[in-house]
Amino acid sequence: MPLLLLSLLVVVWGTTFPIEKIMLETISPFSLNLFRFLIADAVMLIIFFPSIRRDFLSVWKAGMLLGISMGAGFVFQTWGLVYTTPAKSGFITSMYVVFASILSFIFEKTRVNTHTIIALIIATFGIYMTELSGRVFEMNFGDFLTFLCAIAFAFQVLLMTIFTKKYEGKEITLTFYQFLVITVVNLPFYAFSNHNDMWNLSDLIFILYMAIIASVVGIIIQAKYQKRIGTVPSSFIYAGEPVMATVFSVLILKSTFSQTEIIGFVMITFAAIWVQIFNLSNSRKKL
Repeated sequence: MPLLLLSLLVVVWGTTFPIEKIMLETISPFSLNLFRFLIADAVMLIIFFPSIRRDFLSVWKAGMLLGISMGAGFVFQTWGLVYTTPAKSGFITSMYVVFASILSFIFEKTRVNTHTIIALIIATFGIYMTELSGRVFEMNFGDFLTFLCAIAFAFQVLLMTIFTKKYEGKEITLTFYQFLVITVVNLPFYAFSNHNDMWNLSDLIFILYMAIIASVVGIIIQAKYQKRIGTVPSSFIYAGEPVMATVFSVLILKSTFSQTEIIGFVMITFAAIWVQIFNLSNSRKKL
């Protein structure tokens, strides 16, 4: 069940890429981030107020750390896009899959086996071919900011496993803290940036979808089920996000992709499946 739910979560997150591209034609990035998580805050307070009130003070440190890591990821990614290309941003951001595995090895003392190392190498090359299509990578200031974004998201994945194990049953409040911090972090960027937003009906529908389905439902699923699989195996599932983003870009935006990019998608998918099969076989041996 955790494997299925996290895989479905990746599908949902994949849909947000073409949706955001459509929305950014009429509203600014910081407006999108602010209102997405402001709505998520409101929805969680309405539905889960008793749980949030009960656990608010007991998990505030963990919730703040999760929120800071996730909020920093969104800010650095948005800021970096000002100075770099979407392709390079996608490549560097997706590297959080690799960074999360390294952080898990350092902080959780996770044993890294040969299968995982090979899969990481395959996934890295797959992400590179997918996002940069074999072009030479040259780092600029925007790339550096996006690199910080990838590290922040990697810490969010790591801390999600650690804190949801420690605070079993308090995943709702931990999720609320993340959205609350992201909202607060985005407020000054929204206030001091130029934005001539022209909201329409489709934008409102999209923002509700991203706030309620991709954010509230999505992060609650991550909080409840990622810990059952572990940081490293979950990271490989999340590596499928750019693949799903590509699929929905083709379906929604009628995008086309080169043979090199398609090979990259196959490599990412293969690496993710390989790690899951290896973990399942290990679990059965232990039984």
